[in-house]
Amino acid sequence: SSGINAEYGTAEFHGFLENSFERFESSHDTGKPSSFKLGHGYMIKGLERGLQNMCVGEKRRLHIPAVLAYGKIGDSKNVPPGADLIYDVEVVHIQKGTIPPNIFAKIDTNGDKQISKDEMANFILETGRTVTLRGVSEINDVVDEIFKLEDTDENGFVDMSEFSGPKKGKHDEL
Repeated sequence: SSGINAEYGTAEFHGFLENSFERFESSHDTGKPSSFKLGHGYMIKGLERGLQNMCVGEKRRLHIPAVLAYGKIGDSKNVPPGADLIYDVEVVHIQKGTIPPNIFAKIDTNGDKQISKDEMANFILETGRTVTLRGVSEINDVVDEIFKLEDTDENGFVDMSEFSGPKKGKHDEL
């Protein structure tokens, strides 16, 4: 059978801090496999990449550097800033899904293959998703939070390799 590619599924997993091997999360805590969606930017980049092309029943140990996890800011709960992670994962179920829209192209309005803070702010204002939660006056704070996570080389722009959201549509080339 083919592996995971822009699909939905469930997996059993344990997440550990690499330096202490302390477990910080596990699907066993909830008593059932964890659901995931690939290609939508809902999980850390390292997990997204590590689950690619896995098959049902396959197990992997993923070593995820901080830059592909929670970066310099941590997750504000169990993962400290700058922590490298280890995930032991086993895919339990895979379901075909639709390929998400190329959000990167929608945000990158000038087509220069990188997203500026202004482009991000305009996209957030246009979609209105965060505005309803946080208020228009906090848009710059929201953009700053996004850039702390996404702008890993800290050049003031988010390029394709840094962007964790959907960036490849049916007919798009990377």
